Amino acid sequence: MSPAIYGDLPGEGRGNAAIPLVAPPDVTEHKSMRRFCAYVILSVLLALLLPSCGTLRFYGQAIRGQAEILRKSRPNRDVIASAETTPKLRQKLVAVEEIRRFASDHLALPGDRSYGKYADLGRDHVVWVLYAAPEFSLKPKTWFYPAVGELDYRGYFRQRDSVELADQLRGQGYDVFVGGVDAYSTLGAFHDPVLNTFVGYEDVDLAETIFHELSHRVVFRRGNTVFNESFANVVAEDGVKRWLKFHGRTADLRKYEGRLVNRREFYREIDRSRNQLEALYASDATITEKRRKKAQILANLRDRFRELRRKWGGHGLEEWLHQDINNGHIVSLNIYADKMPMFQKLLEECGGDLPTFFERVRKLPKDGPATGAAKVSGVGRNKLQPES
Repeated sequence: MSPAIYGDLPGEGRGNAAIPLVAPPDVTEHKSMRRFCAYVILSVLLALLLPSCGTLRFYGQAIRGQAEILRKSRPNRDVIASAETTPKLRQKLVAVEEIRRFASDHLALPGDRSYGKYADLGRDHVVWVLYAAPEFSLKPKTWFYPAVGELDYRGYFRQRDSVELADQLRGQGYDVFVGGVDAYSTLGAFHDPVLNTFVGYEDVDLAETIFHELSHRVVFRRGNTVFNESFANVVAEDGVKRWLKFHGRTADLRKYEGRLVNRREFYREIDRSRNQLEALYASDATITEKRRKKAQILANLRDRFRELRRKWGGHGLEEWLHQDINNGHIVSLNIYADKMPMFQKLLEECGGDLPTFFERVRKLPKDGPATGAAKVSGVGRNKLQPES
């Protein structure tokens, strides 16, 4: 998810997000660049209605970045048939085609509306996403996007733009985390292609990424990042288990379920530290005392990660052990899994029937399922998970 959402857990390596440009129009894969030009005009007009040169620069880079993706996209069938395609890429795209069919036929996801094309961007990440929170708060900084409302992160197609904003926010006293993201959803604005940034994943990770991003096309709650990402994570995990069962891959299913156990263990440690930090920030302690205790809480979290790493056989969590963890990291995780237990309970109540589940999710109140299910299964909050 962070941005290396699951990327630092044993057996996992990826980052994804639902990152809108501006208001997503109803554009399908059959809409041409002429439609894209109309979308660009709409985007510019919306941006002009918003104040500040920074806003204009942000939407300008977003338009250029999305245009690059569309320009470089080619139908999977053409890439597969090309004599210039490497055997490994051909194999991966064939796997993508099967995963898309499974999503449509067995998960009630719109597999025919995304990932039918491939684009090589020539870089390791498609976007870089920034999360920020005040020094003594876990309330994330938000940014407003036309049509989708406020979201808890900011995404840039150029790394230097995210670094520039990160430096500005740190100068204003924010804790900041920036990470590279390999996949994102335009929420139905375009036919999202397979990208070189994630096509090389192992097939389980590839399936989970595709199921996650397709879920955003089924349900997306305006201005509610936690709702959207928690929902997509639940659908993706359930989808991968169904996919492995369908193909009779019993050993891989057991391995995947073990990875999910690792994720839950990771989340529990994040939850533990988050609760400690929230109590500290709400206390009457002096600024000096809060800084000291905050540093100790985060150091203890790193120590517990070392214990998890040993438990997992010496793999995973490398980045967590070698970077300074701050509130930005914690809120990035909150975004991606805070409501997962509630959605998991709702899926169980629907007897595992995904169309019924999707319909019930669409009818949920603004804040999601009833809070009574909040801690079911011990899933923690989010994104920088251990293995996914």
